[in-house]
Amino acid sequence: MSNPKHQAQSDALAQDILRGADTGRRGMFHVAAWGAATAMAAPGVAMAQAPAPAPAAAPAAAPRRSILTKDDSRLLNIGATVRSGRYWEFTTWQTPVEQFYVRNHYPTPNPEARPVLDRRNWRLRIHGNGIERELEIGYEDLLRMPARSLLATMECHGNARTIFWEQLGMRDVTGGNWVMGAIGLAEWRYVPMSHILGLVGLKPTAKACLFWSGVDGADMGRPLPIRELIERGDDIGICYQMNGNDLHLDHGAPVRAFVPGYGGAASTKWLTEIKIAEHNFWTRLNVTGEVFIGPSFTAPRPEPGDEFRGATAEQIRGPMVEWMPVKSTLTVPLVIEHSQSLPSNYPLQRGQLPMLSAGPQTMRGYAWGPQFGLAKVEYRIDGGAWQEARILAPNLGRYTWARFEFPWNATPGDHVIETRATDTRGTTQPAEVPFNLLGMANNAIPRFRIRVA
Repeated sequence: MSNPKHQAQSDALAQDILRGADTGRRGMFHVAAWGAATAMAAPGVAMAQAPAPAPAAAPAAAPRRSILTKDDSRLLNIGATVRSGRYWEFTTWQTPVEQFYVRNHYPTPNPEARPVLDRRNWRLRIHGNGIERELEIGYEDLLRMPARSLLATMECHGNARTIFWEQLGMRDVTGGNWVMGAIGLAEWRYVPMSHILGLVGLKPTAKACLFWSGVDGADMGRPLPIRELIERGDDIGICYQMNGNDLHLDHGAPVRAFVPGYGGAASTKWLTEIKIAEHNFWTRLNVTGEVFIGPSFTAPRPEPGDEFRGATAEQIRGPMVEWMPVKSTLTVPLVIEHSQSLPSNYPLQRGQLPMLSAGPQTMRGYAWGPQFGLAKVEYRIDGGAWQEARILAPNLGRYTWARFEFPWNATPGDHVIETRATDTRGTTQPAEVPFNLLGMANNAIPRFRIRVA
């Protein structure tokens, strides 16, 4: 269950942070504007030339049309329905919605096409043989229930997938090129599942919970082990606000599930059904997607009576990804040479290094350990000794991230800076992670290549 002291700190700090925006960053990689295939950096910041000849100039861009509903001009375009945060531009502790990544499997549904998303029509059915009483609620019913606010990161399972290709040599990994920006921190307002379970009566024989949408696509939803509802019933819930405002359609409006610490797919958007049962659930997102597939992982076996939606027992190839691991990043764009794709509005050309002026610099970044909280961040330059970075307030522990910084007297030439985070249980980012086909939950130590002139 949640720590009341932690919650009080969270609520107070949320307001402080919203009022007191970060004062900025000097001498860092803040991109001012981008033309088609050509970067124009802020004063004093340039981009090193790629080792290979530059590609031919791109044709004039057609008018930009997005199948998302929010303005995505401050996001990185990595796919039709997928936008990454431009993490090298992050400065604030709390992530504005316009900078928050979007991971949708289908075009964002809207109330005109799907009337169930109109608040007047929205209904949530809670049922299954794992509870004593079924319940159906509308949007106004939800607003009348006891609610909590929690500050927490949300991270896509595929965040840092790029490192598999660029730094671990695992070219067979599949999926989108998120780089390091499929994460953000927000204030989430929700009705806790502990309250819902009190209304419906959880049976001791309950085994699993299914959060289901079926609105954006007929196969959209994901199960959650019942142990999580028992252990974290105050922290997991039915969410209707983000950063103090009603949820945006791209982020699941009017209502989504909220499962802090797990990968974002666990927090099912456009929620319409919760089923709690005495059996397990198997869906596309825990059978053929959002799972670990590789020689280091053993596929689970279904049991008699399990429920399948949009998947079959023969498709099960690996365990579902649950908690996201401890991780860190500098606010520096990664060099992309070996990935199959290059995001269309990435600030570097293929093989190009970001450039920094020589002299004293303050390097900044973000680190998180969502299961147990962040304890420390270390860095090293050009393979030297690991040194401890300074963690900036606030660092609220479980579910949140923290910013860090360290000084660097940058000398001319090419350099490699590595960062690694350690959580409060002593788990530190590893140098390598095992191969997994879908590129899930990569927290290998990132290497940032920088050219100084």
